[in-house]
Amino acid sequence: MSTKPVLYYALFSPPARACILTAKLIGLDVELKAVDFSKKEHLSDEFLKLNPQHQIPVFVDTDGEVYVDSHAIICFMVSKYGKTDQLYAKDLKRRAHIDHRLHYENGVLFHVIKDIVARNIYGGEAEYNKRSLELCQNAYDTLEHFLKQGSFVVGNELSVADISIHTTLITLDLLLPVDRQRYPKIGDWLQRMQQLLPDYEEVNLKGAKALQQRIEGCMAEHKSKS
Repeated sequence: MSTKPVLYYALFSPPARACILTAKLIGLDVELKAVDFSKKEHLSDEFLKLNPQHQIPVFVDTDGEVYVDSHAIICFMVSKYGKTDQLYAKDLKRRAHIDHRLHYENGVLFHVIKDIVARNIYGGEAEYNKRSLELCQNAYDTLEHFLKQGSFVVGNELSVADISIHTTLITLDLLLPVDRQRYPKIGDWLQRMQQLLPDYEEVNLKGAKALQQRIEGCMAEHKSKS
C-alpha cells in the first residue's frame, strides 16, 4: 500500500488539472505520476489495469482502491480528506446543485473541447466548425446564467464545480475567447478564480496552453495540406 494517494495525470488535460487543484486546495499531499500520451503510456498494460478506458485522471487511494473520472475523484477527495465540506457540501440541496454544475461541465462545456479535438486534431479540419462554435456559445450562455445567481457557479461559495468548470473554460478561452462585454459575469468569475486557485500559472494556465498549442498546431498542419 502507498503511504499517500497517487494521481495519474497529464497537464494538458482539464479534468486532470481539476484533480491537482482540488488536492492543493484541501491540502492533500498526492504523488503525481505523469502519463506521456506521445509515448502511448495510456495504452500500456500497467495503465490499462488501472483504467481500461485508457483515460486520465486516475486516482489510487492509500488502500489501493482505484477511482476514475475527475468528477468522481474530486468529490471523493473532498469528502474523505477535506477539513470542511465547503467544496462539496453535505447539505443535500447545495450538493444537488453542485452535482448539476458538474454534469453541465461534463456534458455541455467539456463537450465543446471534445468536439474541437475530434474535428481539428483527428478530423482534418483546418478551421473551427460551425457546430463547435454553436456548442461553445450555448455553453457560455448557460454559464453566464449560473453566475447571475452568485459569485460562484453555485451561490456565493467556491465548490468543486467551480474548479472543474474553470479548468475547462480557461482552455476554451484561449481557443474561442469569452466576449467579456457579452458575458461580464464570466469575465469577473475568471478573474476571481485566478486569484483563488493555487499555482494558477504553473498548473492551470500552463496545461491549458499546452492543449491550445496542440490543437492550433494540428489546424495549421491541416491547412497546409489543403
